[in-house]
Amino acid sequence: MAWLTKCWNWFWRQSLLSKVAILGLFAAFVPFVLPTVVNWFRPTMIHVGVSFYTYERGIQPQGMNTLYFFERRNLVSDCSIRREEQSVPNGRAKVPDPHAWVLLKLLLENVSDRDITNLQVGVRSPAINQSTQLLTAQNLVITGQKEAPPNVKPLYVLSITTLPRESSVVVTLKTPIDDNLREFIYVKRRPVTIQVPYVSADQFRQYPPIVSRTNVVKMLNREGVLRTSDETFAEEKLQVTILSPNEPSVKEGAASYRTLPRAKACSEAEAGVW
Repeated sequence: MAWLTKCWNWFWRQSLLSKVAILGLFAAFVPFVLPTVVNWFRPTMIHVGVSFYTYERGIQPQGMNTLYFFERRNLVSDCSIRREEQSVPNGRAKVPDPHAWVLLKLLLENVSDRDITNLQVGVRSPAINQSTQLLTAQNLVITGQKEAPPNVKPLYVLSITTLPRESSVVVTLKTPIDDNLREFIYVKRRPVTIQVPYVSADQFRQYPPIVSRTNVVKMLNREGVLRTSDETFAEEKLQVTILSPNEPSVKEGAASYRTLPRAKACSEAEAGVW
């Protein structure tokens, strides 16, 4: 109490301009410490981890050949996490259409000894728009929709019917990289961020959770374990179908897709780090 009294007296001895500056800094600092303070007084039932990266499926001409590739890269450091390439003579392969996406991944962990029902998680990010798709394990009942509550920026709200006790799930929000998002990330060099303003459920009131920045590589491995019980990356791989010699060549149209700027080559230790 004596310490608080000294601080109060020191504050009132400051000039008006200093008081305004101090109050401004305090107001900016409160949102960062509020989740921690809430957690001290009310232990949370759920832990939230987040990470994000880009996934690109592209085509590049190589003289008489065509280079097909896919790549995952860390959006924070622009490090290449994994890249696979295959060079094929022109017209001798079938591949999916080239494209690129931003993938936001949330690791939701029920650390309590009881089920969490009607769990809602609000997510905000510049990499979420009307084209965002929700992806998750097939055995999980989950929906998502973009909402705009009064006086706040739009949220993407995830609704999970039941998250069993002592269980985890990885939820993915996948957004195509259109011209606007491409300019935001690679021209203006604006940082892509993820905010989780609140979680709520039948078992607890709405509150801002502590969000852990999860290494992208660890997140992908964790997702692989949850889906297949094996330490492998989840699903994404280069898919090129080579035509047999007796099949006619495929006529290749003019490619309208522009590949993303080349990612940096980083060590395995730093590739997925925030």
